[in-house]
Amino acid sequence: MILTQEISCQYCYKCLRNCPVKSIMFNRGKSYVIDDECILCGVCIEVCPQRARTYVRSTHLLDSFKGKPFLVSIAPSFFAHFDEPFKVITFLKNLGAVAVQETAVGADIVSHHYKKFIEGRKKTFITTACPVVFELAEKYYPEVIPYLAPFLSPMNVHAIFMKNYFGDFPVVYFGPCIAKKRDGEDYVDLAMTYEELSSYIERSNVNIEELEESFPTPPYPQRGRVYPVSGGINSTLEGSWENYLVVEGVENIIRVFENISSYGEGFVIEASSCFGGCINGPAIRKDIGILEKRRRILSYMEKLREVEGESIKPQLIDLDIKRNFSSQKKIIEIPEERIRKVLREMGKDNPKKELNCGACGYPTCRDKAIAVILGKAEKEMCITYLIDKVSSVSNAIIEEFPNIVIIYKNGKPIYLNPAGEDFFYNKEALLDFVIEEIDSGKNPLEISIDGDEYYFFVKTFNLPDDNGKVALLLDITNEKKREDELNKLKKESAEKIEELINRQMLLAQEIASLLGESIAETKSQFAQFRKVLEEDANL
Repeated sequence: MILTQEISCQYCYKCLRNCPVKSIMFNRGKSYVIDDECILCGVCIEVCPQRARTYVRSTHLLDSFKGKPFLVSIAPSFFAHFDEPFKVITFLKNLGAVAVQETAVGADIVSHHYKKFIEGRKKTFITTACPVVFELAEKYYPEVIPYLAPFLSPMNVHAIFMKNYFGDFPVVYFGPCIAKKRDGEDYVDLAMTYEELSSYIERSNVNIEELEESFPTPPYPQRGRVYPVSGGINSTLEGSWENYLVVEGVENIIRVFENISSYGEGFVIEASSCFGGCINGPAIRKDIGILEKRRRILSYMEKLREVEGESIKPQLIDLDIKRNFSSQKKIIEIPEERIRKVLREMGKDNPKKELNCGACGYPTCRDKAIAVILGKAEKEMCITYLIDKVSSVSNAIIEEFPNIVIIYKNGKPIYLNPAGEDFFYNKEALLDFVIEEIDSGKNPLEISIDGDEYYFFVKTFNLPDDNGKVALLLDITNEKKREDELNKLKKESAEKIEELINRQMLLAQEIASLLGESIAETKSQFAQFRKVLEEDANL
């Protein structure tokens, strides 16, 4: 019934922290509602900051009734949600509704049966107009079932009434409550919220402002219109109940359930899961406050009194609206050792480590461990477990880090990792000197120990809240030696090349000198040879 838009869920646990029955499971970073454990209070939808929660929408199903005769039941808070409620009634009639009647008619019938039930009764009882209340009792507190008023909700009673009065047509209900969708499965053909009806009207491209006003179809209720406001049921019972208690909000209802045996006899407990009553339901508009909604309902009550005619006939009030409630509680037995094992795995190996902080959404670490066993939660949801896990991994990395890590404050060392302890063993003065050099900004850092030179590349950062500095010293000694050797090799190579060039130049000069002498001698001999030839020619 409650859906999760996985792409939007950011795993913030806000839904779980606010879910009164913890009917939410987490898997691979996403959360899901467990339908058969959910009581449909709608809190998870309202509190989700990412709007990742919604409920099953039935807007498209209304089209299947269009143009055919059907009956409409509008909850009393209808007049608080819509700005033009009487024109919306016209819209519904135009769709084919044979009758658009107030669910308050069903509320009148329920109150009639409540009064008969109370007469001469000493035992405390709890009203069952709110489906969240009896779902909570059936699923989690079956011991209070004997205290539940054994009657159907006003919506279902009204559906029975309408089919008796107008004919056996399909019934469509509109209200502010998500839980009504499940509550009405056996009596109502379609249960929709005001949000869905507003969406349907918008999709229909009908200008509500242009429609005429229509009043609800008679017969009219007498007192049931006040059901959606705080204490509304009590005001319909026409009795002075000294021990009448109004309880709103699931958390408060749970407290009543847990302590009901101590209340004694003769209490009438009006229970509503929503603070302020149904006018503050999960699927009613939130842009106006409870006081304004209450004012609207009272105002429309006055307007409706002007046209009231026929009221409910006595023979129809005495409809059979009895219902039975039964336990649906899951009985789960988990061995204590298994719970302790999960607690140990989360780092809670003794009760002092069970902080019960509630950050994960569960009230106690034990509840969280049980949820892990049941597959509803993950160990990583525990904040302290995650911190310890990350810290242990970080510590292991630092401990095994081959380079030096120094944490210091005000020039004094407060931590050295094992690599640092080995390097600065019995060298406190050297360590103080190194910290001074680091603070001076020297980088790379040169350290001389017993004639050996060490070189370090330094990276520093500040710890939060002025808790000191961290210096990471990356040993670049070997790289520096290789660099020096390479520079030396380059220099020697350059010198050898220069020497070779110089020698080649000398050799070239010698060759040139010898070649010059040879040419001169050849030239001299050629001149003599020519002279001889010339003398022979003259003979």
